[in-house]
Amino acid sequence: MPLPSKRDPAQLRAALEQWFTTTLGHDATVGDVSIPEGTGMSSETLLFDLTHDGRTEQMVARVRPDMDDWPVFQVYDLAKQAAAMRLVGAHSDVPVPEVPWVEDDDRHLGAPFIVMRRVHGRALPDMPPYVFGGSFLDAMNPDEQRELQRQSASILARLHALDLAVVDASSIGPVGESGLESLSRQLAELESYYEWARIGWAFGDQPVPLIDAAIEWLHTHRPADPGPTVLNWGDARPGNILFDGTRPAAVLDWEMVNLGPAGVDVGWLILLHQFFQSLSVVFELPGFPDFCLPDDVHADYVAAGGRPIADLDWYVTYAATRFAVISLRTSSRDAAYGNRALPDDPEGLIMHRDLLAAKIGMV
Repeated sequence: MPLPSKRDPAQLRAALEQWFTTTLGHDATVGDVSIPEGTGMSSETLLFDLTHDGRTEQMVARVRPDMDDWPVFQVYDLAKQAAAMRLVGAHSDVPVPEVPWVEDDDRHLGAPFIVMRRVHGRALPDMPPYVFGGSFLDAMNPDEQRELQRQSASILARLHALDLAVVDASSIGPVGESGLESLSRQLAELESYYEWARIGWAFGDQPVPLIDAAIEWLHTHRPADPGPTVLNWGDARPGNILFDGTRPAAVLDWEMVNLGPAGVDVGWLILLHQFFQSLSVVFELPGFPDFCLPDDVHADYVAAGGRPIADLDWYVTYAATRFAVISLRTSSRDAAYGNRALPDDPEGLIMHRDLLAAKIGMV
């Protein structure tokens, strides 16, 4: 669950207005700052109008989270997120927000931030998840739902088509790695993240047997041919896309951007819907059982120009393992803030424990 904002919107407005006036070199006015409900899982989003030079623009600022207050990620690099959006915007037709400004100094808002021009559209909600009903997906017929899925897979194919030998991706990750090398690095990053995620939690040095077993499974079954290294969006899913009908208007949330095999993104797209759909089963809701099925997503990805993904199940399991580690942080934070009871077993912090266990044959 996102934490409530601890920032005063009036103080934010005044600070932003002063920052824009200094940055632009002339008078600027910032309208009322709103903080969308449901933000703050891993950063904070601010919405406001900026008036200068006789025109008014709708803007969005993304502010680094408090790194002393149960951050989801060990490092939160806004400059890298901005670099990824700028790279994609300059070298592909994938729609991304324009990022005119990056501020690394925390003197202004208490943390670094980036400023983007606002793009309008509709996104599938996470809280409550779209499988619970109430989203625009409900009103779509099966063909429209499949088209939305097809468009999501097409975004991945187009991102992965970026030639890393031509574009400068050095601000995003190590360039020049083979697919095997980038896969090895991402596995090492996952293990390091897992060790960090348990710092400060209620279970001391206690490991999480399911995650240990999943990491061992990943090493044992790792793909022999992961294909080339490409730009990984990282958090690839329809919930991070603003849609105009079924047409993508903007691809958002680049906080997990990396370089690695294409299967990393395709597996994440599949796994996140599997997770949400599993919640609908628990609550005896219909959800969308025919949406983002693995074979369909893969077929749509290949049809859009993506290279066929060997060992697709491995990448879905890799996504499930990464998401399990994220769950350690988000669920521990919920417990620390009294939003949920702390389980007796640390595996109870994993929101999709049964789903992950099934993928590695532990059920």
